[in-house]
Amino acid sequence: MELVEDGVVYQDDPGTSAVMSERVSGLANSIYREFERLIGKYDEDVVKELMPLVVAVLENLDSVFAENQEHEVELELLKEDNEQLITQYEREKALRKHAEEVIVSAHLYRAEQHVAESVASVQSVYGG
Repeated sequence: MELVEDGVVYQDDPGTSAVMSERVSGLANSIYREFERLIGKYDEDVVKELMPLVVAVLENLDSVFAENQEHEVELELLKEDNEQLITQYEREKALRKHAEEVIVSAHLYRAEQHVAESVASVQSVYGG
């Protein structure tokens, strides 16, 4: 592991490197210091087998954090989409209600005209 300005550099594949998240980098630094303390107190052999395992775990943890961050961004986008869809649904619902009210009003007007014509016809026949 090699320290960089805002993270720890590690190798995913030979020839590629990435910067760990700040959170994982902090953990890596703490573990690195503990390894240095153990090496100083005992010997390098104490952590020789453990260090590659810890590095792999930290890399996997960093990958999971990155994936989680992507999911959080996706979730925010989906929430925004959902809000827009709800707004659109409410607007369309209001427009549909208004259209139905206009149709009902037109039917009532025609019914009133028909009744008025019927009354006028009956009155003309019976001389009212």
